[in-house]
Amino acid sequence: MPLVLVLLLSSTVFITLKGQRVLSTLFGVELGATPLQMGVLFAMNGLFPFLLAVTAGRIADRLDNRIIMYGGIAGYAGCLLLPHFFPTLPMLYVAVAISGLSSMLFVVASQHLLGMLSSAQTRTRNFSYYSLGESAAAIIGPVSIGFSIDASRFQATYLYLAIFTASCALILAAAHRRIPAGTRPASETAGPHRMADLLKLPAMRNALLTNGVVMSSLDLFNLYMPVYGRSLGFSASTIGLIIGAFGAAGIVTRLAIPPITSRWGERAMLAWALGLAAVAFAIVPFTTSALLLGVIAFFIGLGLGCGQPLSMVLAYNAAPKGRQAEGIAMRLAVSYGSHVVIPPLFGAFGAVLGLSPVFWTCGVLLTTGSWLNRRTTAKQN
Repeated sequence: MPLVLVLLLSSTVFITLKGQRVLSTLFGVELGATPLQMGVLFAMNGLFPFLLAVTAGRIADRLDNRIIMYGGIAGYAGCLLLPHFFPTLPMLYVAVAISGLSSMLFVVASQHLLGMLSSAQTRTRNFSYYSLGESAAAIIGPVSIGFSIDASRFQATYLYLAIFTASCALILAAAHRRIPAGTRPASETAGPHRMADLLKLPAMRNALLTNGVVMSSLDLFNLYMPVYGRSLGFSASTIGLIIGAFGAAGIVTRLAIPPITSRWGERAMLAWALGLAAVAFAIVPFTTSALLLGVIAFFIGLGLGCGQPLSMVLAYNAAPKGRQAEGIAMRLAVSYGSHVVIPPLFGAFGAVLGLSPVFWTCGVLLTTGSWLNRRTTAKQN
């Protein structure tokens, strides 16, 4: 029962997170943000999590995870109200920054709880279920946000999201006693903990590098697919459906993870999946049809859909006992670090050269990630 509650709560929160990203991107375009400003906007989402994720993980290893989850939900609901009352580009920057910090707190705590509620035999399956909820949210969130924008405009949509997020706090409050605190005995968390010690572990380094490639690609997809759609004259609801196709593919991939990894292993699946996503990204600039872009988004989702759950499993398994939340947080720090570096870098890149090189460069990154995991699989065999 606790496992089901954590999965349900996480899936509900992910609906708001996925919707808010599309909403903030399109609202930034509506407010006249340039490609570079849009890149900086995405970077603000990852700034504070990048700086504080590892600290949050260490706290989660020692304190009640439920407190961290409460703080994350409350902060996130509050930040969604800022663009509703103050619809300006500077306030959007502030809201996105608070959103990144708040959502990071929730994700660290929920992933730590999920790992603790799983055994070594069920961990890959349970993280796959966790990511399955995220994939469902990647459909529901963007699609509902797209239709809401067309029907009610941006400010009202932010209010709707804030109300929906507050309902997540009610779920947590009602299930408070059924969710374990997740604290570790003092003997397991005592002593100096240096991040460098974890980075010395080859399995951890590989998990972090793979995650960096996956998250960079996700950032570029979430940022530039809406921008590319707008440049083609698509409506917000059409863009939401294209992003939703990506989420639908994630559901297919994550249902396939347990049987495929049990036969071939996590890294072999990652290698093939990232290669598929690389090819799909390379085709994007040659496509102007909304239907074909939806198909391409689906194939990108097939490729990237396994990256997040498998990198979670690899990072959790690579961390020593008593430092699993810190290992998860290091993975998140890499994820949010990509939010800080990649969007502004490619925003400047896109402002000078256009969007096509952005998608092609993303394909090169994914090809590198595929090669890395293929090489590691060959060594293990």
